[in-house]
Parts: sequence; structure tokens; C-alpha cells
Amino acid sequence: MKKIIKYFHLDKLGFFEVFIALYPILMGYGYGDFQLSFGTLIIVDVLLIYKRKGSYLYFKPIVLLLLFVVVHELLWLFVMSNVPSYFINSLIAYVIFLISILIIAPALDYKKIEGSINLIAIICIIGMVYHILLVQVGHSVSPIKLPFLPNMSNQSRLYSIIERPTSFFWEPQSYASFMLVPLFFALRSNKIIWAFVIALTVFLSTSTTGIVLVVVMFTIHLFTQKGRLINKTIIVLLLIFLLFILARSYVASSSLYKIENTNLKETNRIINGFLIVKHMQIKDWVLGVPFPNIQDCYDAGYVNAPLIIHSDGVVFVSAFWIALIRFGFLGLLLFLNVYLKILVLDRTLIPYIACVFIALFSNPDFVGGSFSFQMIIMLSLIYKKREYM
Repeated sequence: MKKIIKYFHLDKLGFFEVFIALYPILMGYGYGDFQLSFGTLIIVDVLLIYKRKGSYLYFKPIVLLLLFVVVHELLWLFVMSNVPSYFINSLIAYVIFLISILIIAPALDYKKIEGSINLIAIICIIGMVYHILLVQVGHSVSPIKLPFLPNMSNQSRLYSIIERPTSFFWEPQSYASFMLVPLFFALRSNKIIWAFVIALTVFLSTSTTGIVLVVVMFTIHLFTQKGRLINKTIIVLLLIFLLFILARSYVASSSLYKIENTNLKETNRIINGFLIVKHMQIKDWVLGVPFPNIQDCYDAGYVNAPLIIHSDGVVFVSAFWIALIRFGFLGLLLFLNVYLKILVLDRTLIPYIACVFIALFSNPDFVGGSFSFQMIIMLSLIYKKREYM
């Protein structure tokens, strides 16, 4: 038992580290309009400010992005003809997400992060196995609810009945996005068997995006990390074995069906963003369209583009295109500069950053909970170097 605890670094846990590791699940809950995606960060911020009373992280790319977003949105208050109340709420949320990164990242013990992430990952894997067994015997499943938390609104997908395993998350892609973190830690520490287990559950989650990102992370790890030839050979063989399991698995057959039958509607987050940018006015390429969000821009008929619309009239656009459409080329450059600077500071993060960057074309979270979680994890890992202070 002691060997298992030490293997997963479960002997190195911290309250704040476990809380942040749980954050990707917590962000799916909320008390009415008070969503825990930013509510959790506020709680952690207050606790850390009360506890530390020390200096905070000055990471210039985040600070520049924060200043730009605030100035941009305040300017838009005078440009937009109609300013809805949720525009102000969105601005406040942006500020909370970005400032929280600067407060939380330096407060975490990077030695305790891996253990905390592994602890939550093990719990999530147990939940995933439970869901897979239910699906195999013909039962519908819904995300496993955390105790003592409120129900979500009817518009949330957290409690939707679906046929795909999700564990504690509201969709398979959310599970896959979180599991990329323990997968990165496992590969970084050459824990090949643990990496294989994580990758297997992502494959069986039926998340097409997750499957692609797992393959990408394994591949980049092979070409960028130093290691013995035998370890790289084992990784290649395990990856081939994973693909074989995927091809033969009844549970994952829906993933293969999705990949083989990908059509325009399934890539609407990429296509819609490209089509909107293609039909934008030249002046909007500088600072973006004068609307609080892309949905309002479409509803107002501001951009005349042949978009792919969901059955309920919702326009889906990924984070990369949101940054460009809402904040222009300057906003997009400042957004991408955050990832670039992290890559310069620590090249061992290349496998994870590559996956995060690819996900920007499928994930609709521009500056939100997922972005904050990614930044907190990466910056806490390299904060010990203090190269950017």
C-alpha cells in the first residue's frame, strides 16, 4: 500500500492543490446565476489572500491580456447601441478568471500538484468504469453528482441522460480534457502503465477530441522528451494496443462511428468561426465586432455568413475564433502570447501545451474555467523557476 501511495504521490497532498484538482468538476455546478466556475476561484482567492498576505505572481502575458480585455470591454460600453446586463457580468467574470491565475498559481506547491491531480483522476476513473459497465448492460447514464452541491438549471447538460460514459463530468470531452493533466504527469515521470490506464479510459469515454489529443500527447512526448529507447518502444507498443482496443471495443464503437462519419455539423465550432471571420468587415479585424457575444452578433444580422446553427438557434464557435471575432487580431495575439511565453519558460510542457492549443479549435472556453485551470497548473509548475518575476 505504501508503494502505491508513493507511486501516485498521494503522500504529498495539499488542501488548495486538491481543491484546484477538483475544480474542473466543480465548475459545472452553480447556485442560480452564481456559477462555481468563478465562485470556486473567488473562495480560493479570499482564503489565499487571508492566509498569505504576500507577493503575487506577475506574469506579464496574463497582465497584458487582463488590461486589454478590461479596456476593450469598457470601450465597447460606449460603442454598442444596446448594452445587456450580462455584458457587465461577463466582464467581471473575465477579471475574476485572470486575476485568480495570478493569485492561485504561485500559492500551490508544485510537488503536491501531481499527487492531488492523481487522487482526483483515480476517483474519476472509478466513476468512468462504473458508467462503462452501466452502458454495456444497456442502462442510460448521467453525470455522477457530487454530494452537498445544488442541482443545475434545466438548461445545463450536467444532469442530462445520455448514452455515453462521463464519470463526474457533464460530457465525455470534459472528462478527456481533465485527464490530459494526469496523463502529462504520468508521461513526464515515465509512469507508462499509469499513462496507459488513463489513455484507455479516455478512449473508452467515446470522446473523439479526447482520443485525438491522447494520440497527439503520446506522439509529441516520444519526439520531445529524452529517454531510453526501451521506454519509447514500450510507449509505441502500448499506443498501438490502445488503438487495437478501440477498434475492437463495443463501448468505443460510437467513437469510431463519429470519426468515420464526421460531417460539417460536427465541426461547426471550427467552421462557424472561420466563416464569420471571412465575412467580417475589415475594421472589425482590429478590435472585433461591436457586440457582447457572437450569438448577439449573429441574431442582429451583423455578419452575413452561412453559419451552421444548432437546432435551438445557438451558434457554436471555438475559443480561437472567439478571441479573434470578439477582440480582433490584437486580442488574439495577446491570448496566444500567454501560451507562447509558457512554452518559452518550460519546454517540457510542449506535449500538454500542444494539446491545449489544438483544443482551442473545439473548446468554446475563451477566458473561463478551463482556461484558468490550465494556466494555474502550468504556471504553478514553472513558478519555482521565477524566471518571469
